[in-house]
Amino acid sequence: MIILGISIGTRTSGIAIISDKGLMSWNTLSFKSSWSEKKGEAIISKYEKYLEQHDVTAIILKVPRLSHHSAAIISLLKQIDTIVKSHGCMVDYKSQADIKAAIPAIKNGQDLIAHTTLHYPILQRAQHRELTNRNNYHDKMFEAVLVAHLWKEENKNSSY
Repeated sequence: MIILGISIGTRTSGIAIISDKGLMSWNTLSFKSSWSEKKGEAIISKYEKYLEQHDVTAIILKVPRLSHHSAAIISLLKQIDTIVKSHGCMVDYKSQADIKAAIPAIKNGQDLIAHTTLHYPILQRAQHRELTNRNNYHDKMFEAVLVAHLWKEENKNSSY
């Protein structure tokens, strides 16, 4: 089972690849230009490269709450649905509320980062960098890792 976790965003996205062996890849992707369909295609193209490169079997998306679903986010979700179907992957969606329900100790972004780093100590450098950075640049990467981890734990006895 290889899971692609994505914390979806139109300016910044977090990416994580988790397999049965652990955390294989993690990254923060930045998209600086204003929203356009061309930008949406570029974002989807980056997501799809991870899908193909790692032979992903499941995609777990951390999505913003419904009140924050802009036209751009809705467009991205539709495009992701298309690539999921073409690759035959399973897809699931997680929100901040789902994360808090699964791990009640997470009250804020720092708690989320600390909890994620406990499970994946390889992220300690990124954690230190994020906690000393004023711009919360890598928050989405930690969200992507955590939603992929949660899904893996929920589905560890399935055939994915």
